[in-house]
Amino acid sequence: MININIEEINERVKNNAKEVIRLAEEYYQNLLEDVAQKIDQLDIKILLISGPSSAGKTTTSFRLQEELQKHNIPSHVLNMDDFFIDIDKIPLRPDGEPDIESIHALDVNCIKKCLGEILDKNETKTPQFDFVTHSRLDEWVECKLTGKEVIIMEGIHAHNPSIIDGLNSERIYKLYLDCESKFFINGESILSSREIRLLRRMVRDERDRGVDYLESIEMWDDVCFGEDKNILPYKSSANYVIDTVFSYELLLFKYVTEDKFKAYKSNKVISKYLEIFENCGVLDENLVPDNSLLREFIGELKL
Repeated sequence: MININIEEINERVKNNAKEVIRLAEEYYQNLLEDVAQKIDQLDIKILLISGPSSAGKTTTSFRLQEELQKHNIPSHVLNMDDFFIDIDKIPLRPDGEPDIESIHALDVNCIKKCLGEILDKNETKTPQFDFVTHSRLDEWVECKLTGKEVIIMEGIHAHNPSIIDGLNSERIYKLYLDCESKFFINGESILSSREIRLLRRMVRDERDRGVDYLESIEMWDDVCFGEDKNILPYKSSANYVIDTVFSYELLLFKYVTEDKFKAYKSNKVISKYLEIFENCGVLDENLVPDNSLLREFIGELKL
C-alpha cells in the first residue's frame, strides 16, 4: 500500500503525463512478473485468483497468462461460473430470490473433484453452464495439461477453503487483488478502498451494461455485504496480494465522468466524487495503454 498525494500527481501529470502513466503501469507489471516467477519456482499447478468487485480480476488473469508464457508456462482458464448448479437448486435469500453469490450456488464437490484430478493426473472433465436456461449442459469439456501448464481459476469464491480442502496445497497458489493504496488531498485521506472500486464499477457498468450510476450506488450495499461474507474473510490466506490502485486513476476518471456526473450532483455519493474532482487535474484517456487494467473500466482505446 502506498499513499498518493493528489497535489503531487497533478503537478507530475502536468509536466509529463506519459511518464506518470509509464511508472504506474510498470509498477503493476512488475508485480505480475513477480507472481509468475514464484509460480515457476514453486512448481505450481493451480492458480486461484480472488478479490472484491472491480479490483481488476479479469484483466489480471489475462495479463498473468502472458507473463506465465514468458516463463514457458502455458496456462488454461477454468471458468468458475461453469460450476453453478441449476437455478431451482440454489438456496434462497431472505427476500425469496436465489442467492447466486453464495458458495452453495456452486457445485463445490465438482470443483474439488476437477482440481484434484488435475493435480493427480493432469486431466479432468469440466461442466458447462447455460446462463439462458440457468442450467448445466449435458456435454462436458475435456481438459488435459501437458508439461508445466497451469490452471487459472478466478472468482469470488476462489479462496474459499471448501474449494481446495484435502488437496495438495503445495501446488496451489492463491492470488488476491484489492485496492489498498490511499489518495490524499491536503494531507487527508479522501476515498476508501470501496469508494475507489465503486467509482470503477459505476464507470464500467454504465458503459458496458447500461446500468445507471444511481442504480450502481443502490446495489453497492448488497455487493459489499456479499464481499464481507464471501471474499474478505479469506484475504489473509492468500500467498500474494496485488494492490491494483494506479496513481493517476482519479485524474483519468475525472476526464471520463465529470461532465456526466454533474447531472447527478444532488446525489451525495456522486457529489463527493465531484468535490474530489475539483482538486484533481485531468488525464486524457487516450494516453492510457490499451492493455492497462484501467481499460477494464473505461473501455478500449478510442482513436
